[in-house]
Amino acid sequence: MSDSVHPAITDPDVRAHLARLAARAGTIPSGATDAAGDDAARIAELRANPSWVRLPDDDVIESIDTADGDLALRLYRPRAGHRGTLVFAHGGGWVAGDLDNNDALCRALAAATGAQVLSVNYRLAPEHPFPAGLDDLDRALRFAAEGAGGLVDPTLLGVAGHSAGGNLAAALALRSRAGRAPGIRVQVLLCPVLDAPDPDRPSYRAHTENLPLTARGMQWYWGLYLTDAAVTVPVEAAPLRAPDLTGSAPAVIVAAGADPLSDEAEEYAERLAASGTPVEFVRREGVPHLFLVFPSTPARDAVLAAVAPAVRVAFA
Repeated sequence: MSDSVHPAITDPDVRAHLARLAARAGTIPSGATDAAGDDAARIAELRANPSWVRLPDDDVIESIDTADGDLALRLYRPRAGHRGTLVFAHGGGWVAGDLDNNDALCRALAAATGAQVLSVNYRLAPEHPFPAGLDDLDRALRFAAEGAGGLVDPTLLGVAGHSAGGNLAAALALRSRAGRAPGIRVQVLLCPVLDAPDPDRPSYRAHTENLPLTARGMQWYWGLYLTDAAVTVPVEAAPLRAPDLTGSAPAVIVAAGADPLSDEAEEYAERLAASGTPVEFVRREGVPHLFLVFPSTPARDAVLAAVAPAVRVAFA
């Protein structure tokens, strides 16, 4: 195993994957986020990620392209039948990603839960900073609440997201709770961003290099998404700062042990549970941020299997 892999990554399959990447690139690819230089060049490098592909449909999942006007969407549908629909926001630090970015994860999530997954091609920062992406996810939820052209049961809806998309999903759940967005039955937050970067958090202090996401990288993403962060941090950008979470939709939250974001995910789960909200929290040790979007591993499959029952209960 390569010494360039962070020692906290102990899962053998995930560690081997990162070691292979490090052998090719010379370092763990935390990407342009930790580099010095022009933001535009770094963003272009992130957006040109060759690993973002649309997988072929199979006998488990079919995918259907649809749209609400100029908002592109992709519906993942379990062929064996489905109940409920998760409106999904991809990761990418709010500045990168598209419908292909989390294609494999959306397929795996639909297969594990038996729910449809409606993925949203939301607008990206810095061209479209906060709250543009959140407003697009809101628009997609409203489209689903109208039936999405007959593709969706509007009475069985939830929100979901990975990484920065988990931030958008959590914020939209707060809008829904306040009656400013359609009602939802569940929020599925996969390694989410839930607060502004805090270098004093233990998980930030522990994860500064040799990882797919580092503390420095998270600070770079945040500065592009929330351009006036030095002045104020809105709750809809940092859901952990909501003063009261009573009445929130049941939550499924996943945290990776070797991730700057792991502490805030656990804190959010604790606050939701203290408010009386049903919470299924899974913390997977030995894996980094992005482990859910690596090539299929036992860790990813085990986590999705662990959280699937809570989603099924929410849509029962």
